[in-house]
Amino acid sequence: MKKSDSLKIERATKLDAQRTLVNAAKTANREMTDAENAAFDGLQSEMEALDLAITRAEKFEENELRFAAANAGAAASSSEEREVKKIEKRFSIMRAIRLASPGQILDGVEKEVHEMGTAENRAAGVTGVEASFALPLSFMRATQQTVSQDSGSYGGALVQNGAPQIVDNFRPKLFLEALGANFITGLTGGDVPLIVASDFAMDFLAEGAAITPAKKTYAGPSLNPKRAGGAVDISNRLLMQSSVDVESMIMNGLRNGFQNLLEGAAINGAGGVAPTGLLSYSGVLQSTTVASAAATYALCLELQALIEANDATENSLGYLLNPKLKAFLKQIKKDAGSGLFVFADNKIDGINAVATSLVPALAAGANQPLIYGDWSQMTIGQWGAINIKVNPYSADLSDSVRLTLNTHADMQIANPKAFAVSKFLTA
Repeated sequence: MKKSDSLKIERATKLDAQRTLVNAAKTANREMTDAENAAFDGLQSEMEALDLAITRAEKFEENELRFAAANAGAAASSSEEREVKKIEKRFSIMRAIRLASPGQILDGVEKEVHEMGTAENRAAGVTGVEASFALPLSFMRATQQTVSQDSGSYGGALVQNGAPQIVDNFRPKLFLEALGANFITGLTGGDVPLIVASDFAMDFLAEGAAITPAKKTYAGPSLNPKRAGGAVDISNRLLMQSSVDVESMIMNGLRNGFQNLLEGAAINGAGGVAPTGLLSYSGVLQSTTVASAAATYALCLELQALIEANDATENSLGYLLNPKLKAFLKQIKKDAGSGLFVFADNKIDGINAVATSLVPALAAGANQPLIYGDWSQMTIGQWGAINIKVNPYSADLSDSVRLTLNTHADMQIANPKAFAVSKFLTA
C-alpha cells in the first residue's frame, strides 16, 4: 500500500492536468472539446479513486500510530477515551462515599474510578497519602451538608414528598482559565521547571573585530507540589438520597471548592506551604501610586505602560479586579467630553476585564487592587488525584460521615514582568 502523502502528490498532479485543460479553453475563449472533456472526466475518475485510496491509507497509518502509542504506554486511544466518558456518566460520588466507609467494599464503576485515581497518584509520585477513595482530577474540572439541621438550612428541604430543587450557594466567579492562564494536570514527580528563554545578545563591532560568544540562558521558576486539604461532614440521611440533584450538588461542591482554592491561592496565596499569589509574587511590576487614591482612567492605563516599557508579551492580556472596584469604575468617565466610562461592556480601554470576589480588598478593606497582565504567563499545576478519606466515626454523634480531602498543586509565573498591579485604589 502506498503512503498517503505519495497518493496526495499523485492526486495533485492529476488536478494540475485538469487545470491545464480548463485554462487552455479559457485562453482560446472557447468551450472544451469532446476530447478535452473526455480527458477531464478520466482524470476526475482517477482522482475519486485516489480519494478512496488516500482515506484507506490514512486510516491504516492512524491505526499503526495508535498501536505503537499503546505499546509505548502513550495516551489512550479514542475508544478508551469514550469508555472513560461512559464511566464518568455512570459514576456516583454518593455511592463511592458509602462504599468507601470501613467495612464496605468498593465495586462496580466506583471501583474503576478509584483505580483510575490511584493510577494518577502512582504516576505523579504521590505516596504516603491515606485515602479511602481516589477521585481522578479529570473528574474535577465545603461546608457541612446535612438534612434536618437549622430548619432545613443545611439540606432539610431535600427530604420532602415532592421532588426537591437544589439551589447552589453563592460561589466566587471562576476566572483564570477564561483569562488565559495555563492549567496543567497529570504532573509527576517533584518540581516542574517553567522555561523562560532569553534573547540572543548582539552588538555593533569595528571591521575585523572579534565577536565574543555568549551562552543563551534558559531560566524560570519551578512548580513545586504543595499539599491542599479540607474536610466536610455530610449527613447519612443526605447520602441515602437517590436524587440526581443531590448527586450533582455534592460533586459540584467538590469541583468548585477545589477550583476556588486554586484560583484564590493564585491571586493571594500566602506562600510557604501555600503557593505565593500574584499580589505578593516577586518581580511583578508595581504602580507608582503608593498611597490611597481614587481610581481613575489614567491609573488603569498606567499598568499597560509599565508592561510595555518592560517589553512583556502581548498574549492573553486582561484586567482582574474586585466587584467593588468594578462598580466604581462603571461610574467614572474617561474624560470630561466623550461621555464614555472607564469600565464598559466588561472591558477597560477595550481590553477584557473580569471581576471576582477572590481578589481581596487590602489595607483593612480601604484599597481595591487592580491587576493587569498576560495571563498565559501564569501556570497552575496539579499532581495526582483528589484523595478522599471517608470516616463515619468522627462525626457519629451527628449521624454524619466526615470526608477528608487531600491533593497537591502549585502556581508559578514564568515572566513576572508580564503583570502589573496597583494596590492603592479606592472605590
